Amino acid sequence: MSKRNIKKSLTSVFDSFNTKVSDLGDSYRELKNQIEKLNLEIREKNQQLEDNFFEVNRLRLFFNSILNSMTDGVIVIDTSGAIVLFNNGAEKLTGIPASQVIGRHYNDLFTQKVSNRFSPLYTLTSGKSLFHEEKELHIKNGKIIPVRYSTSLVQDNSGNTLGAVEVLSDLTKIKDLEEEMQQIRTQTALNQMAILVSHEIRNPLGGIRGYVDLISESLDEDDPRKEMISHITESISKLDEIVSKFQIYTRPVKPHFEPVDLIKFINDVAEFYIKRNKLNQKNIRVKYKLPENEKLIINIDPVLFEQVILAVFDNSVKAIKNSGTIRIEIKEQISKIKNHNSVHLAIIDSGTGMDSEVCKKAFVPFFTTREKGLGLGLALAKNFVNLHHGQITIESEKNLGTTCNIILPLS
Repeated sequence: MSKRNIKKSLTSVFDSFNTKVSDLGDSYRELKNQIEKLNLEIREKNQQLEDNFFEVNRLRLFFNSILNSMTDGVIVIDTSGAIVLFNNGAEKLTGIPASQVIGRHYNDLFTQKVSNRFSPLYTLTSGKSLFHEEKELHIKNGKIIPVRYSTSLVQDNSGNTLGAVEVLSDLTKIKDLEEEMQQIRTQTALNQMAILVSHEIRNPLGGIRGYVDLISESLDEDDPRKEMISHITESISKLDEIVSKFQIYTRPVKPHFEPVDLIKFINDVAEFYIKRNKLNQKNIRVKYKLPENEKLIINIDPVLFEQVILAVFDNSVKAIKNSGTIRIEIKEQISKIKNHNSVHLAIIDSGTGMDSEVCKKAFVPFFTTREKGLGLGLALAKNFVNLHHGQITIESEKNLGTTCNIILPLS
């Protein structure tokens, strides 16, 4: 090959190389531009993801804030029935922290298993929501809580079931108000009945007593019919006593408050009761747990409040068989009534106690479990405590004694 041809071939090779290099440069620049464009898109996507994450987190915190600010309890379970959400309202309602129930089965919350028909488990299996139903929750801390509840499914955007939610409202205060209203209606009816009883029974009783006295005077002292007359007279007196107590219960009472040293007052009333009823001879001991060397001045009506203490003592003594104790305790300013500091008086006996059903009816007029009882002692006590703007409650278990709690405002 001649030099000219060799030179021409080399020139052609260099031109081709230069063309390839130029093409590679263009490709590199295009690739670089695409990479920069992709980087820009990635940065934008990352920013969008960050914004979305921030928004989701903000919504989650907002949602949790709403859930935890609700007074109603909210419980969410997954498809296995395990609790996955338990808001502040549910914690306050049940008295159980969320940390103790998250991950546990819904029925583990309760000492008495809730029928699936009355729980979110029913909604989970049937797909049917429940609205404004009522039930009682038996919590493991011993509380029984009446609630109104609603349930519904929890689903994702595709309609797949993720679990169920239950919203619970505490009905305790509403039930208490309903009971109080019923008591007011009962009291009104009793007041009207008392007027009728006084007129329709007292007047005939007076006439019967008069005729019985005349018959008695006409009989000789050794006449066997005298004993029959005596039984009639006793029955008349018993009826008259019932009518009198009935009138006392229904009669409007206006208390006359005065400052009293509650510690000395309780001591004096207790000592009077012990002597009058000869408790020492009955092997019933009265123990005191009162503040020593102190005065606890409180405004009460001494006459009415003495009747309260005597009624509670009577109930305790009758509940004690053969022998036992009555313990009297005063705890200062342990609670509040209508924003007032309060004093707590507890009278605790070692008697036979009451079951829950009897305990609920302890303050109901004329309810009694004793053959000769009238069932007015504790009912009167409750009325008189109410007149003092206080509270009286009973805690009792069968064969484990009874505690009567009386809470009075100090001012």
